[in-house]
Amino acid sequence: MQKKSAKQSWLEKILADKSRRRVAMLVAGGVIVLLFVGSTLLVSDDETTNIPTAKVKEGPVTIKITESGELRAQDQVTISAVTDKQILWLVPEGKWVEEGDTLIVYESEKYLISKGESESMVLMAQADMVKAQSDLEAQKAREEAARKNYEMLPALAKKGYIQENEVEQARLQYLEYRSKSRSLQANIDAAKAQVDRANRSLEQQERKLRQGVVFAPRAGLVVYAMTGDVENQKKITVGMIPFEGMDLMYLPDVSSMMVDTEVSEVDLAKLRLNLPVEIRLDAYQDVVFNGEVVYIADLAKRKISRITGKATGAKVFDVTIKVRDQDKRLKPGLTATLDLIVNQHAQALYLPLEAVFVNEQDQTIAYVKNKGGIEMRVIQIEESNDRVAIVKDGLRRDEEVLLGRPATI
Repeated sequence: MQKKSAKQSWLEKILADKSRRRVAMLVAGGVIVLLFVGSTLLVSDDETTNIPTAKVKEGPVTIKITESGELRAQDQVTISAVTDKQILWLVPEGKWVEEGDTLIVYESEKYLISKGESESMVLMAQADMVKAQSDLEAQKAREEAARKNYEMLPALAKKGYIQENEVEQARLQYLEYRSKSRSLQANIDAAKAQVDRANRSLEQQERKLRQGVVFAPRAGLVVYAMTGDVENQKKITVGMIPFEGMDLMYLPDVSSMMVDTEVSEVDLAKLRLNLPVEIRLDAYQDVVFNGEVVYIADLAKRKISRITGKATGAKVFDVTIKVRDQDKRLKPGLTATLDLIVNQHAQALYLPLEAVFVNEQDQTIAYVKNKGGIEMRVIQIEESNDRVAIVKDGLRRDEEVLLGRPATI
């Protein structure tokens, strides 16, 4: 009140120093007189007719941070190239596949030819082994007969029925047959080894043929991998020849989707884990999906401009949101608009952000329109969203506030 009286005295002194004639001329000429009363500035309505106004309202207010992000799967299976063969066919991107469905077909003509040759080698080796076994069996029969003949002759020689040289001849023949049997057994072992080699060669060609067709290890949504450097990236295509180990496609688990986004450092204090999030996809704007904050980065980073690709002066924090809903419309790569629900007021006094200003003393003010003119009033803001600010003190419901700063200030 003392401050107010001082200002009134100061104004009266100024007016007293002027001649009454001069004051009368000023008033008659329509000069606007500003009257300072405390922290209130009264201005004629004539200066604010072009400034739009809004009323202070009371009702439910949601405080939220709105950002954009991109959907991704929390888990996914990566399909990589196991060979450098040319791709002849690819399952269409975006198609839902079940476990065992064909994903990729490689060029395989040369492996079909090699497989046929290997099959012929196996048949030939098996035939050689059968012949060797048959020869051995026949030789074993001859060896057994020669053995029996040799074992019987010594007794006959003692009785004088045959000569000793006949016994020696029978012994030599038996030894010869036994030696040949051993040789034929070696032939069988060699034939078996040849059969094994032919079978291994056949298995190798069959394995290469199996690699020529890639099947889905589990159900999922097909997403093509990107190739090339950052400036010349493109998706895999039919006809390309990948290098071994190169990523070709992904099968994300769409039952567990995430959204990655960035939040400005000025909003960091509003964030907390498990904060509820409303998710709207650009592709399905009328549908709202539910999520929650599951990760907030500890360190800030420079925001990268989407236009220039270079770091800007703004600092942001990485934030990850888990989508609680399960829906086949939730596909990796889709752009999402995220409303991070910081607070919800069932009943609050609020005004548009355009009606909130700061004076030279860094006080938050609003320009209130009343019958006497425009009143510059110091107010207290509790918190705000991207549209309105909640008033803690300084305003009443239905008071009219300016949405722009008067020109005389």
